[in-house]
Amino acid sequence: MFRRYGALALAALLCASTSSLPALRVEAQQALPEIEIVSPSPLPARRAARPVRSVTETSVAPRREVVRAARGPRARIARPGRIRVARRAQTAPVVASPGEPSGTPATEAAPTGGIDRAKIPANVQIVTSQDIERTGTSNLVDVLDRRLSSVSVTDTAGNPFQATVTYRGFAASPVPGTPQGLAVYQNGIRINEAFGDVVNWDLIPTIAIDRTVVFTNNPVFGLNALGGAISIEMKNGFTWQGTEFDLRGGSRSRAQGSVQAGQQAGNFATYLAMEGIDDRGFRKVSPSYVRRLYGDLGYRAEDVELHLNIGSASNFFGATAPVPIQLLQQDYSAVYTNPQTSRNVLGQIALNGTYNIAPTLALQGNIYFRGFSQNHLDGNTTDFAPCNDGSGVLCDAAGNQTSLPDAFGAATLGSLDRTFTRSRRAGGTLQATSSDKIADHANQLIFGVSYDRGWTQFNAVSELGIIQPNLVVSSTGLVINEPNSDISPVSLRAINTYYGAYALDTFDITPALTLTAGARYNLAKIDLHDQIGTALTSYATYARLNPVTGLTFKILPNLSIYGGYSEANRAPTPLENGCADRNQPCLIDNFLVADPPLKQVVSRTVEAGIRGNFDVSFFGPGKINWNAGVFRTYNKDDILNVPSTIAGRGFFENAGDTRRQGIEAGISYTDAKLSAYANYSLVDATFRSNIQLASPFNPFADANGNINVVPGDRIPSIPRHRFKIGADYFITDKWKIGADASFVGSSYLRGDETNVLPRIPAYQVVNLRTSYQIDKNVQVYAQAENVLNRHYVTFGTLFDTQAIGFLPLTDPRTVSPAAPLGVYAGLRAKF
Repeated sequence: MFRRYGALALAALLCASTSSLPALRVEAQQALPEIEIVSPSPLPARRAARPVRSVTETSVAPRREVVRAARGPRARIARPGRIRVARRAQTAPVVASPGEPSGTPATEAAPTGGIDRAKIPANVQIVTSQDIERTGTSNLVDVLDRRLSSVSVTDTAGNPFQATVTYRGFAASPVPGTPQGLAVYQNGIRINEAFGDVVNWDLIPTIAIDRTVVFTNNPVFGLNALGGAISIEMKNGFTWQGTEFDLRGGSRSRAQGSVQAGQQAGNFATYLAMEGIDDRGFRKVSPSYVRRLYGDLGYRAEDVELHLNIGSASNFFGATAPVPIQLLQQDYSAVYTNPQTSRNVLGQIALNGTYNIAPTLALQGNIYFRGFSQNHLDGNTTDFAPCNDGSGVLCDAAGNQTSLPDAFGAATLGSLDRTFTRSRRAGGTLQATSSDKIADHANQLIFGVSYDRGWTQFNAVSELGIIQPNLVVSSTGLVINEPNSDISPVSLRAINTYYGAYALDTFDITPALTLTAGARYNLAKIDLHDQIGTALTSYATYARLNPVTGLTFKILPNLSIYGGYSEANRAPTPLENGCADRNQPCLIDNFLVADPPLKQVVSRTVEAGIRGNFDVSFFGPGKINWNAGVFRTYNKDDILNVPSTIAGRGFFENAGDTRRQGIEAGISYTDAKLSAYANYSLVDATFRSNIQLASPFNPFADANGNINVVPGDRIPSIPRHRFKIGADYFITDKWKIGADASFVGSSYLRGDETNVLPRIPAYQVVNLRTSYQIDKNVQVYAQAENVLNRHYVTFGTLFDTQAIGFLPLTDPRTVSPAAPLGVYAGLRAKF
């Protein structure tokens, strides 16, 4: 067994390798007990469609928006703005004693250039490397989900390494077509990918994370920070020293190995981390093979600090996507059409540094190059069928003849859709921080500029297939090239240039009252070049100035209140603009067509709250941190992914205005033996316009497949209530136990924007963990996830029950089930 684990740790060294991975195979089905919460009451009978009260004409919100030329899609990439988050040195012991609490205010200097966190007019949450170790997960997404308020996770893709993170109702997702509303940074470099703004969480080695900071809406983070930003800081040889090996195995043939090493020698320091993970997955044909690496070479002197770091990954996933409820009730591991696989490859190199020009003036900057490639294979149903007119060819959904031969008899036809995305990005940021006083008042001014340029080559092709009885789509060798049916090969090159300029000032009006004010100007220039014809060729420019302001007031040294206002924007991605016409729907994430451009989304956020801390003792000297707040974000011209009346296709459109508002409250306690936390959040996400949306598989749709949304209807896939609690306790100096639980409220299916179908039920998840320190170097540990073995779902949508003729399905609901009980054990050694 140890030979196997050792091989996995060694395999992490090859994380950039392109060697072939094990082939997928279809396993025999096993009948499982009927699931508890996806056995909903029968769907109600179809009723008349709700009338539209008044169709709202959305107006252009930005102060300045320029759209030039173009009969086609618009592309965009993100920018690597830099907001420094202060780091603290650590030695990462094998058993981390309770440290800084997560999700609540701290007393130390913290984010945004070392500003006292009590002076930030917004809620800021932190997850440390100790939190990650306590949680015991190999996935950052799980830690955010378990510990932070207003954060939830949906498994849209059907693979835990490709989950969607939602914060305050805004998403950061690896799934193409998901409207992205969070900006994500790693060491100050934006990692929303160039094509679609997707965030591939699987590319980040969890073991190498120092800490993660979640900010609310702030324009300084640039495009896409509609709901906020997530800043991930990685370890280096100054903050982590030693050598650590970690081997783990357990349920679903999980085999995992990792190693990290850090060392400081005088002014120089090095750090290297590698991870290898193999997991068969609980659903059929849903394995995960993860290989990722991170390294840092640092130099630190009195006034200078430099870091050269690299990142690399080569991952393969069987992402099985949602499954019809009726199949899931027969077998909890069931899948629908497959294969559905993704291969992600990353290579990144970056240089960042700080230079103290004077005691009150510092210069920070970074330059980087990032290369990302993804190959995606998706087995689907298709609209093509025999014409039955003696022509001997297939017809599309509209009855138009195609060039495809009718040569497959009574077979059920499908398609194998392949996409190839290759993105290369380079850029940099230069930022200055001044702490000079103004009229003897403390003041900190941050101002900076950024430049980013990206090149993306996107190719897509669809092949006619045959759906086998086991739902595997097999190849026929016939490439679909039917321009009249809007399905033909695509080859697109996108060149994206982003400029940014920002300033943020924090001024102490009095020792207790602090004013924050700033703004960021975003300018995006996007050139698209159709490599086959001219339909996709376009040139576009989006621009906007976004302000931010706020006040904090210290009532007592350990008690403060805050309030703030901010704006942010995001431009439509090439995927969204390339598929924005309901009369020419696309196979989502596979094909683009020439469509009218979408408007950019603009968010306006107000929030206020109170936070504090006080000393208390339960098992020794300890501290309680607590916070409570309210927020409201109003989106103008929000973008939705809408299904088409043609099976398997969809389009994007500006869906009027939306609003996300809510309440957040949290408390944590930390002393030498006990670390505990609890938080609650309410997120009320609703439509604020009268709009008509296509939802052809909704039983309440009208004769044209449309539903009528009115103000107050809830946005799907966003649970309203979340409550989280967790604790870790040292029973002895060597033995620690821990547990956490999450209680998540119900949500609506995507496609049920009118809120008339049964909801995705609320669910509860409990996780247990324990560890024992054998000696000062070696620790053994175990953990159980979903110990109550709850069968629940986190995402759902609607589908065409008639798409596969030999499946007797009548319920249009299709959902993504969560993993059942999983038990894991491991050994960790540090020297």
